[in-house]
Amino acid sequence: MDAQHTGAQTAPADLDDRYDVVIYGATLAGIMAAVRLRLRGLRSLILEPTGHVGGIVAGGLVKSDGPNVDEAHAGLTRSRFFGGIAAEYGPDGAPFQLNGAQYLFEPRVAERVASRLLTEAQATVLLRHRIDGPADVEVTGRRITAIRTADGWHRARFFIDASYEGDLMAAAGVPYTVGREPASRYDEPYAGFQPVQAYRRGPFRPNTLYPVGSAPRMAAGDGDDKVQAYNFRGVLTREAERLPFPKPADYDPKRYLYLRQLIEQRGIAGLSSIVTHTALLPNGKYQTNQALFIGFDLPGASWAYPDGSWSRREEVIAEQVRWHQGMLYWLANDPSLPPSFRADAQTFGLPTDEFLDSPYGPGFPHALYIREGRRMVGAKVLTQHDLRKPNNTTATPVCCWKYGMDCHVVQYYAEGDDTIVGEGTLSGTESNPPVDLYQIPAECLFPAAGGIENIAVPLCFSASHVGYSSPRMEPNYGMLGEACGELAAQSIRTGQPVQDYRYPELAAALTEHGSVLDLPGLR
Repeated sequence: MDAQHTGAQTAPADLDDRYDVVIYGATLAGIMAAVRLRLRGLRSLILEPTGHVGGIVAGGLVKSDGPNVDEAHAGLTRSRFFGGIAAEYGPDGAPFQLNGAQYLFEPRVAERVASRLLTEAQATVLLRHRIDGPADVEVTGRRITAIRTADGWHRARFFIDASYEGDLMAAAGVPYTVGREPASRYDEPYAGFQPVQAYRRGPFRPNTLYPVGSAPRMAAGDGDDKVQAYNFRGVLTREAERLPFPKPADYDPKRYLYLRQLIEQRGIAGLSSIVTHTALLPNGKYQTNQALFIGFDLPGASWAYPDGSWSRREEVIAEQVRWHQGMLYWLANDPSLPPSFRADAQTFGLPTDEFLDSPYGPGFPHALYIREGRRMVGAKVLTQHDLRKPNNTTATPVCCWKYGMDCHVVQYYAEGDDTIVGEGTLSGTESNPPVDLYQIPAECLFPAAGGIENIAVPLCFSASHVGYSSPRMEPNYGMLGEACGELAAQSIRTGQPVQDYRYPELAAALTEHGSVLDLPGLR
């Protein structure tokens, strides 16, 4: 759907103007933008919707997917953030490090590094500051002049929307989309509804219970507003001081009938068979992910999140909490499971040194993993074609990347008497469709000519659903945040709209601090 800007209330004329740039979101992208801005002598105010800095890397996603070509991950994101994590662990973290960077870590360590970088950037950070809609953004002509949160209005010369939701972008009237474009829009074979590429698993009897929905009444390749499954990336431990899995107040074991059938069909012996292959983290911790066909993902529950109000999003999060916490409790306690299975699950618990102030209980992640929300429709839309040769290079690159087109299941629906279809993956197998090493152009980071002139968007950047499925990884978000910081600095210095940026100067600024814009494998 397209955003419609209805006009904001006028901000007071005497607004505090201590800041050059307001960054919405203390995500990795927002942090790296602030670091770059400080190096250019500019002052940043970061407004973070939640109670924590670091985004999902501090909120549970502690198995961070880097590019398939290690040299593509560069800049201050690699040296200062992931290199900073490696420095935190020192030689003891060596098994988890790759050329000075560490991609397996503990959430508390990631948040500590994030906080340190924000201090070094001399950024002012205000937590629990949310934008609710267009009334919270003042736009004069083609420029954002101020945004409002609970404590009042905040003025700046440039704005960076580094949130997972894209609320600033949307409220300012920047065009965006949610869900899957039809295959015809960008001539993308993987776009839209993909029943042929879907998983089909069975037998499941009956095959119409939660969270299975009705079969879509649409043709292959048709578009929709559905997004791939979100989940919590839990952190488990087997330490003696672990916390037992809590029983949710509205716990319903019938929700996990399909998981029990799947465990029986595959002969899975215990929780250790589900989580230990995902990641063994420093200090003996484990990462949860989807793992099985029916697992910690909850397809269908995420659709209302991107364009939802904050109250509607809280409902989405609550449903995800019930699903995830209930599953952990079920795995450790349900009498339908063999005693040996339950005994194995009870050797795990929640950590006593992570997420102590989580609103969902001690030891449980405080952040839902938003794999995909709004996506800007900007000066350039990155599509499936840009991920493969010969379209994989651009005249205006801000970074290089390579990671398979990774989309989790979008929806479950019943087929026949005993089959469940998991539709939305782009291959229909356990493997992601491959990509070539490619470059991301600067034009994916800001609106088209004639749009808002003083905003850059590193996280909800301009891409189709399929084009977004490869670069949607935190290490890449950090590099895109760096590029947005440099675009903001240049726009402030020249007084020109971001659309009129000077690429040679941008490239020089990026490479000055280690960004890699070209690699031999591109051609």
